[in-house]
Amino acid sequence: MDSSGYDQLRARTDALQIQVDSMLQNYEHQLRDIAGARDTLAARTAEGWSSDNLIHVISNAAGIPIEVRVDPAAFKRSTPEKLGAAITEAAQAAARAAKFEVSAAMAPILADARQPGVRNPLGAELDLPRVVGSILPPPPEPFAEPEPAPESEHPPADDEDNGPHWKGW
Repeated sequence: MDSSGYDQLRARTDALQIQVDSMLQNYEHQLRDIAGARDTLAARTAEGWSSDNLIHVISNAAGIPIEVRVDPAAFKRSTPEKLGAAITEAAQAAARAAKFEVSAAMAPILADARQPGVRNPLGAELDLPRVVGSILPPPPEPFAEPEPAPESEHPPADDEDNGPHWKGW
């Protein structure tokens, strides 16, 4: 190879090195942003209330309940079925609020990923919104009131329990 061939090869190598260095800088910047968002989300909580305002659920950023508060009036104004449904409703509302918090924290990172020139080192376009969006599962759908259980056709003759006796026989 003559000197002009070496010069061309050296120029291409230098151009590739500049491109690789730029990609590494973008990657390191994204890692710092993701780590910052993770730290921010680790400290965040989200809240959800039941429609009757008797149940208040606080969840972490993943939508997992970390605290459930029950208004004392719930025991007077509600049945166990309605209370269970209200807890589910409030937990789902907290999960949806947590998803919103995650989306807000990740928005700047996803906006950076949409800039032209951010590519996967393997050559394909980097789909960071899909990767980041799949970190947490989607929250459940809004709560739907369960249908009441049908009444039994044959109520028990007396208060006898046909199951095992509480003393064990």
